[in-house]
Amino acid sequence: MADMRSEWAMWANEHGFVSGIVMLMGGITGVFGFDGFEFAAYTIAAGAFVTLLEYPRSQRRKGSLVPRRFQHILHPIMNCGGPLTKNYYVRFVLYLLMSVPSTFTLPTILGGASLFVGGLIYFRAALGGEDWHVDSAELARQKTLTNRPPANPPPRPPPQGAAKPDDKFTEIPLGNINGQ
Repeated sequence: MADMRSEWAMWANEHGFVSGIVMLMGGITGVFGFDGFEFAAYTIAAGAFVTLLEYPRSQRRKGSLVPRRFQHILHPIMNCGGPLTKNYYVRFVLYLLMSVPSTFTLPTILGGASLFVGGLIYFRAALGGEDWHVDSAELARQKTLTNRPPANPPPRPPPQGAAKPDDKFTEIPLGNINGQ
């Protein structure tokens, strides 16, 4: 049978990316017109950090990768980041600690709670032995092929009962038909 283990890292990546965007939006909302704008300013910075950290996708166990647009720009940063970027136990602890200040104001609580859940999903991925990795040589080989549409239509057989040029077929003009 095939390996039926779930890959939690891809779910954690998508959840963390959306959490970062929600934190950015909540932080921007919290800076204008709410008390505790310091927490909202922190949430903006934390949301930007989480969004950049979660933007590149990792390769799956079987080696496939559906990269986000321009994610190859962040790969050198992710590879040089060491355990902060590659180890999911570190992300679990980091996201749990980063989510706490975001829960102190109303506009940022949704982003903080979402980041907390994303950290828990990363903990589950780390328990499964997953980590962040991308084979750069594999990425260089993957290219998107854009096929142009065909210039000529495909050949089609003649319709059934079509007259052949050598048949003795006479055309009746429409004006000479009686009864209309």
